[in-house]
Amino acid sequence: TCDVTVESVTYNRITSPRNLINVGVFTAVYFVVLFAGGMLGILNPVMVLLGALAGTVVNAMVCMLYVAKTRALGAYTLLGLVIGLLMVATGHAWVTPVLSTGLGLLADLITRAGGYTRTSTNALGFAVFSVWCVGPVLPVLWGSEEYFADMARRMGQDYADTFRELATPTIIGGWVVLVFLVAFGCALVGVRVLHTHFERAGVA
Repeated sequence: TCDVTVESVTYNRITSPRNLINVGVFTAVYFVVLFAGGMLGILNPVMVLLGALAGTVVNAMVCMLYVAKTRALGAYTLLGLVIGLLMVATGHAWVTPVLSTGLGLLADLITRAGGYTRTSTNALGFAVFSVWCVGPVLPVLWGSEEYFADMARRMGQDYADTFRELATPTIIGGWVVLVFLVAFGCALVGVRVLHTHFERAGVA
């Protein structure tokens, strides 16, 4: 089994120089993967949602290694804060960093409860954190006209009209559930890969 008792785990400080470097490195990798998935949205509005799922699949392994390397409360919170601010800087909704930071804190508490080594809590923490990706599309629920007008200016009216048909509350809600389930499943696989390969190589 991949699980160990919480009592056997040594906790680290997120403010240690080593962990601050880890935060910087893994945040950069996470954002590059996220950006690559987001670029698929240029092709078609449907790919906005599918691209986020693709990024989640890859980032599952990134975050499992991140948790293993840091083992510190605040790792997900800082990741969420920086990613959220970067999303705002690239033109996304102000609510994104609020959601990503809040879910990052919740993910921190979940992974901490499992001692950063328990398979189930590591996977659950990542799944909870991954739901932040709904942040950029949340304005559809309260400011849809402004949201789609801005999208039309940037991507064209046809693109905005297609996304308007796609981004219903029902579809967004179902997509969030799918992101959560995919993130949880991929994180479970990521933990297995971590224990099988990275720990044997002395990386984690």
